[in-house]
Amino acid sequence: MRSLHRGVAFGLVAVVTTMVGCGRSDSDRSTDTALTPAATSPQNASAPTADAPSASTATSPSTSPTTAATVGPAAPAASMGRVVDVQMLGDASGYRFAPVTVTVKRGDRIRWTMVSGAPHNVAFWPDSIPAGAAAKLGANMSKTMSPLTGRLLMTPNETYAVSFEGLPAGTYRYFCTPHLALGMKAVVQVE
Repeated sequence: MRSLHRGVAFGLVAVVTTMVGCGRSDSDRSTDTALTPAATSPQNASAPTADAPSASTATSPSTSPTTAATVGPAAPAASMGRVVDVQMLGDASGYRFAPVTVTVKRGDRIRWTMVSGAPHNVAFWPDSIPAGAAAKLGANMSKTMSPLTGRLLMTPNETYAVSFEGLPAGTYRYFCTPHLALGMKAVVQVE
């Protein structure tokens, strides 16, 4: 009889877990608080979670595969791409994105993490992205301040993610609105 109760309890836990994961909307995903493979993958054991990047990521970006349950904000469908991490830094060495250039494939997403020197954001120049990409890129960006301009990140470890699902290949130039005059700009190459 006990094993029957355990089986029923396990089944209920699985159903509730599935329902909670399926009930998230795109606006719920905008803070990237779900566990990501970067947080659970053995090869990325020291990689940051959305809530607490480790000091080891201060010098190198990480990438990780995603699954339907871990796709971040504004991803239009269950993307099987990877997550590429970019840090937003401001200190005695200057204001910058690290790395300054990343290459992704369509279906990947980039997660920017505010590390120091807040506030930071991600804003794409409309005339510096492939022709016809603005509408789709804008749709893939959640909680924007204006077209192609993400919200300000104020707190260390706060994240902002953009999916490159359905976007044309090419160069996407972007910058940090508060620190553009200080040279905080970068490039995404979509293959």
